[in-house]
Amino acid sequence: MTAATFSCPKCKAALAIEPGTTEIASICPHCVSPIEAFFFPAFFRPIQIGAAPTALADQTEASCFYHPQKQALRVCDSCGRMICALCSIELGTEHLCPNCLASGKKKGKITTLEDTRTRYDSIALSVAVFGIVVYIFSIFLAPAAIYLSIRYWNSPGSLLGSSKTRFVLAILIASATLLAWFFFIGVLILHPSTK
Repeated sequence: MTAATFSCPKCKAALAIEPGTTEIASICPHCVSPIEAFFFPAFFRPIQIGAAPTALADQTEASCFYHPQKQALRVCDSCGRMICALCSIELGTEHLCPNCLASGKKKGKITTLEDTRTRYDSIALSVAVFGIVVYIFSIFLAPAAIYLSIRYWNSPGSLLGSSKTRFVLAILIASATLLAWFFFIGVLILHPSTK
């Protein structure tokens, strides 16, 4: 067993706990709030991130709130429920249970969770391609596609990984469209139609 820390419920200051301690009843040295806590042996075990949940060895071990047959790995930082390796969701410095993650997202309390992202590369490519389809508007859409590609070049891409391929395609298509417009206007200026 190794030494561990837990947070004061009021001020969230880290407090050291000696290995083998089963309970404490004291006062937080930071905020002077009374603290009463009970510790299971699993609290002092090293945490293995991504490890499969292990079955309970005996009845003295803490079990997961959601999987009573599995050994608890840690406590949810939001609700205080004991959770196994499968239920422990790491979000920044916190570890949350699935229920707290879902309710925090629904209530808007969790702002660091990102499940959607604007795909500026797809928007730029769509604008460039739409300019080809509706050629009369391409004189406006081609510069817009180039602007979007340059402006959002370093923006985060897809949550599943990204490349700059769509930005490059948008710039190439928009540039070709602008060159076609310059050629068309040049032909009109140099060779006006005579009646």
